[in-house]
Amino acid sequence: MHGVINLLKPPGMTSHDAVAFVRRATGIKRVGHTGTLDPAAAGVLPICVGQATRLVEYLQAGSKEYIAEITFGHETDTLDAVGKTIAQADASHVTLETLRAALDPFRGTIQQTPPLYSAIKQGGKKLYELARGGADETEVKIPSREVVIYRLLVTRFMQGTATSPPRAMLHIECGGGTYIRSLVRDIGRALGCFATMTFLVRTRNGSFDLDEARTTEEIAAGALGALIPIREVLAWCAHLVVVNDEVTHHLAQGRTATFAAAERTNFKEYALSSSTELI
Repeated sequence: MHGVINLLKPPGMTSHDAVAFVRRATGIKRVGHTGTLDPAAAGVLPICVGQATRLVEYLQAGSKEYIAEITFGHETDTLDAVGKTIAQADASHVTLETLRAALDPFRGTIQQTPPLYSAIKQGGKKLYELARGGADETEVKIPSREVVIYRLLVTRFMQGTATSPPRAMLHIECGGGTYIRSLVRDIGRALGCFATMTFLVRTRNGSFDLDEARTTEEIAAGALGALIPIREVLAWCAHLVVVNDEVTHHLAQGRTATFAAAERTNFKEYALSSSTELI
């Protein structure tokens, strides 16, 4: 069994739990995910099985899309609904117009500081381990990173009332390494009222869409039927074979080879049979 399972991760399951689940369902030990998805979040989590684990770094490079709910007026230590509130402020001034204006600086290439509750390692320990040990943002210096936000739109705005704060639904398309919780935190701080991510679903990860994702029940009932073969995952290049001797030599040594799109003499197209192995 070699390929990728497009898992619809349910809320409450960690990415590590998802890998363990697929190992049990397939009976294959060589399993890896293509990038963590917060335990409280749901959505697309591609899981590589067998030889497909060699593709993890390439599948991680694709853009991702999310639907997120942002609730204004408070911020939690985890930056989502499962954490404890650490800051509050009046958010009655937040309107659809002020929110739209506040989003402008967050589009394109931006600097972002990851959450304290994250799996990033610092000094040999994961940040969430330091946080659970009592450390806070004043004690742990988390370096910022460059991320790309391709699209950031308000799809719904819910005006606050006397008993509930304003909320909004955001559609986000971003590059790898982006933390939606951090994005929501920074939007809230920009509006001067704090904000917390109270819902998140990943609708796309690279070429894997939510519409085609399989539930844990479907995978448990037939993991083989949920497996996407490697040749389908690599449909953009699976029919190409390198025929340039120099390039072949470079690739055999683990070196990178790049070409202009027009250099078709480096490749020859073949229709792969079902018995063809891709390694």
